[in-house]
Amino acid sequence: MSLTPSEIRDNPQQPGVQAQVYIPDQLIADARNLVTQPILLGAGVLKRGTVLGQQNVNPVQTVAGASNTGNGTVGTVVVGSSVETGGYVLLATSATVFKVTDPEGTVLGNATVGTAFSHAEIGFTVTAGGTAFVAGDNFTINVFDAVGTYIQCVRTASDGSQTPVAILVDDADASAGPVTAGAYLAGEFNASELIFSTTWVLAALVSAMRPYGLFAKSSISSASPSNNSAP
Repeated sequence: MSLTPSEIRDNPQQPGVQAQVYIPDQLIADARNLVTQPILLGAGVLKRGTVLGQQNVNPVQTVAGASNTGNGTVGTVVVGSSVETGGYVLLATSATVFKVTDPEGTVLGNATVGTAFSHAEIGFTVTAGGTAFVAGDNFTINVFDAVGTYIQCVRTASDGSQTPVAILVDDADASAGPVTAGAYLAGEFNASELIFSTTWVLAALVSAMRPYGLFAKSSISSASPSNNSAP
């Protein structure tokens, strides 16, 4: 987080005064039992209080070469059982063929535009755009370690992130690839301040979080119960 410093000179010509107000967001219900830990946030632009799940598959990020002539894309990336972490380089040798090299520099074969490339390490499909590729065009598929990678918890997911095991401490932007962030791994939180996927209903989420030491509490009104009011 970047901070803008306030300038204070030795001999100010005019007196001045500043006021700052701390307004808590009420996410924390009880600060005594918080457990935090740095994590790798895998994707998304997420706000403080977002409920997270931990992936057990390797997240990937595809980056097109800055000077590419062709405007096609790489999609349908599948991580294989022998995948390595690092950058897989796709280098065009013609308008329709890309040489595929793994992070250690080993050539895995050639990928044909429009045809799925499949290997024990990685699979993908290069799709042509309106402008044809030329020799030298390239893509890099970055494969990140799955350990410690978190994304927003979605109940219908199947990559491990369907289990709510953490809550994001601060706003974080992982839209361009994984970033380091902080997460609460245990504690007591106000349910009304949690941010969660619409695949969840609050009652089910509260129950699913509890085994992992995350307790969500609902606020109780201080108003007198209606049955105690005078007739």
